[in-house]
Amino acid sequence: MIDGFFSRRLSGKLLLMTIGFVMLAELVLFLPSATLFRQTYLTERAQQAGHLALALDGVPDYEGSAMLSQKFMEDTDVIMVAIKREGMTQLLLGMPPSDPDATFEAVDLRDARRLPLFRYAVGDFFSDGEGYYRVISDPIMDDQGLIEIVLSKASVKTALRDFFERIFWLSLAIAVITGTLIYLALAAMIVRPIQKLASGLADFREDPDKRRGNLKPSARRDEIGQLEREFFDMKQGVRASFRQRERLASLGMAVAKINHDLRNVLTSAQLVSDRIAMDKDERIAGMGERLVRAVDRGVRLCTDVLNYSNAKDEQLELEEVRIALLVGEIAGDVLGQFGRGPTAINFINKIPSELSVRVDADHTYRIIHNLFRNAGQALQSMNAVDAKRQITVSSDVEAGQVKLRITDTGPGLPKRALDNLFKAFASSSGHGSTGLGLTISKDLATDQGGDLELGYTGETGTEFVLTLPKG
Repeated sequence: MIDGFFSRRLSGKLLLMTIGFVMLAELVLFLPSATLFRQTYLTERAQQAGHLALALDGVPDYEGSAMLSQKFMEDTDVIMVAIKREGMTQLLLGMPPSDPDATFEAVDLRDARRLPLFRYAVGDFFSDGEGYYRVISDPIMDDQGLIEIVLSKASVKTALRDFFERIFWLSLAIAVITGTLIYLALAAMIVRPIQKLASGLADFREDPDKRRGNLKPSARRDEIGQLEREFFDMKQGVRASFRQRERLASLGMAVAKINHDLRNVLTSAQLVSDRIAMDKDERIAGMGERLVRAVDRGVRLCTDVLNYSNAKDEQLELEEVRIALLVGEIAGDVLGQFGRGPTAINFINKIPSELSVRVDADHTYRIIHNLFRNAGQALQSMNAVDAKRQITVSSDVEAGQVKLRITDTGPGLPKRALDNLFKAFASSSGHGSTGLGLTISKDLATDQGGDLELGYTGETGTEFVLTLPKG
């Protein structure tokens, strides 16, 4: 349970990090502190030896001197105390080590640095404790002479390690107390609000429409308050989007049903209007032709809406298709309905016959069919008999993609059509169109791994670029 608290909870990680950082800071500060402690330790022993020398001079009996000396050696671990005066060394206390192989290292406190070198403390801390220090210090009194003491390196090492132990436990206590205080403060300021946000997000994910527990954001002006406000606004916006989507889905289903039934009705009306258009009376025949065109537009509107509603549900069946043959077939199906003779549309197919693409043939047929039909309507709207009416299809191969360029010599797209060219229900031609043709075509091209874009448009014509995966 404790392991889970520290590994999974943000508050537990925060507590560990705080303790770790405080301990790291204490470790960085320990090195200079230990160095100063070592210098102070040696200085205090030298000063105590100086005071002892003054005390011994003032004690006339031997027993008093022996008692002071014994007490001093027990408390300070000093082995020997001597005074150097006028070139003479007077042994005041103790005896030098009897070991002839003993090593001595001199420490002159008269040249002590304000901040001693760290390597001395580190060396004593990790040393084996073998050897002795000869510590030389200034006298307590001017006429006393220099003070020299001898103490073992083991005593200095023990003192440093005791100092380290005290500092360690003190630092650990400070780290735990500081970490706990920071933990409690941040838990109240950050962790608990984040937990509430996480809980609210989980509830919202399970049931976006559920408003229980939908607390309003607090009045905090910091980042947590901003996060609460943004989360609250997001939930409101998502719920509104869900409601709108449900209404649109219901509306779309109703429109699809209406269009399906309406198309059947218009199909029957189309048969009747065809018969009226063939009447021998020219007036009735003319009225029949207008009726045929009106019914055709109605059928086309219903078909476009139904195709748009079903475009996303169709499954792709990719296969190798010789695109030149498919384009020629579509041109034969579409362009013949736009008249013959002087107003006929000239079609030029520049696609190499061996070029193949990997597409869904039916989807690609619908894309190019729609482009040809739009181009044919634009060319048919040109009133001049001698106007050049031509559709050209060429191809380029770039980086594994085939770019088909469908170009016409029509009057170009109107400016209002350019702003909503691939937007659903934004008419581009103004001839009773829903504007769904290009939207559906672009979606079908994207589903196949390609794209549909407007190359250019102007008074000299329009070009659409259809990109398809190369076979």
